[in-house]
Amino acid sequence: MMPAPFGVPFYSWPAPGTVVSIPIFLVYRHKGIVSDRWYNGKPMVISNSGRFGGVAEEPWDVFAQGRSVTAERLSGTMPLHEVVSRAQSLVGTKYDLYDWNCEHLVTYAYGLIPHSSQVVTTLAITAICGALAAVGR
Repeated sequence: MMPAPFGVPFYSWPAPGTVVSIPIFLVYRHKGIVSDRWYNGKPMVISNSGRFGGVAEEPWDVFAQGRSVTAERLSGTMPLHEVVSRAQSLVGTKYDLYDWNCEHLVTYAYGLIPHSSQVVTTLAITAICGALAAVGR
């Protein structure tokens, strides 16, 4: 097995194109895509966040923010090198919580219709709470 930069074995990091995430609030997760580029012996991650104002390719540790990173499975038939290429082509696009967030980036990169299940869930919970509050008056 060939070592990665700075002697870190390739097998210890998720493959480029893998979806990774970190916990951000309760059940919500910030998601990104492992890049084919390296920084300081670790892969970079392409993500879309308000922190950068849009899609950026950031070092692993910046993405992780000191939290545990989890690899996730996403169904799709797009080859992983194409996933990385599609994600990298979006670097610099502007972040929008409801219409263009981290989940939109990930689903688009995988060749799916961009969507965010976390936004849908939040809107549904808000609607239910609003309805319950109105009934309780």
